[in-house]
Amino acid sequence: MSVPAPAIPFLVRLTDGRTWGAVEFPGGFVCVYHPDEINVCTIATSADALVTDRTPGDPLYGAIVEQYEP
Repeated sequence: MSVPAPAIPFLVRLTDGRTWGAVEFPGGFVCVYHPDEINVCTIATSADALVTDRTPGDPLYGAIVEQYEP
């Protein structure tokens, strides 16, 4: 039995200066934790899709993905 690839953590830097923790799973989808809201996460099909086509007022509008090295 093979060992699954580990999830890769990264940061999402919001335009207001806050930083949210996130993780990219082996299939490519990502999950971002919203620390200011209990039990809220954003799921996207990729890190690029996470910050694409956001509207003003959305906390992820203008956010920058900062990758960690695995």
